[in-house]
Amino acid sequence: MTALSVALTNFVFTCLALVLIDRVGRRRILLISIPIMAAGLSLCSLGFLFIHMSSHDKSGTSSWSLALREQDVRLSANTAPLLVLASVMLYVAAYAFGLGNVPWMQSELFPLNVRSLGSGISTTMNWSANFVVGLTFLPMMELLTPAFTFVIYAVVCVIGWLFILRIYPETKGLSLEETGALLGHGWGVKKSNTVTQMASHAII
Repeated sequence: MTALSVALTNFVFTCLALVLIDRVGRRRILLISIPIMAAGLSLCSLGFLFIHMSSHDKSGTSSWSLALREQDVRLSANTAPLLVLASVMLYVAAYAFGLGNVPWMQSELFPLNVRSLGSGISTTMNWSANFVVGLTFLPMMELLTPAFTFVIYAVVCVIGWLFILRIYPETKGLSLEETGALLGHGWGVKKSNTVTQMASHAII
């Protein structure tokens, strides 16, 4: 049921992003969704503070099981796992709405003569980051504790948000030629904001 809830959340917000991404804009979606991702990861870390991750069961074999510490109050026993689940669903919803979609729509940023190469490098970096997270997640959970692991992920989200704020231009309503011209001199963030605002006023 837990896995189904997370998968359903991912599906619903992915569909929602596909409908809204051209209306809202790639940059705006990322700037909105990434702080929510960081908040979900922070809440998940808070939930894990009340949960002790036991690496061995009664038979002595290695396993991951959740056991609340004896000094924790009974309220935490009921709310901590629910907080973790809710925060994971919040994170997945924000991820599906933003970073789960936008990186796959980046080819418009590259000039035509290097578009295939740029898209290939971008996709490679995307999957490489996914591989690194998958490879290091369980060792980090064991060495750093689950709470601290999710704090690190939240910090990574904040750093990514700052980079997007600084260097990622808005492409909503721009043609491929206009989008390619944004990166001709610098990152084109201010220019893209000006162009999209002018386009919005023209539509109104």
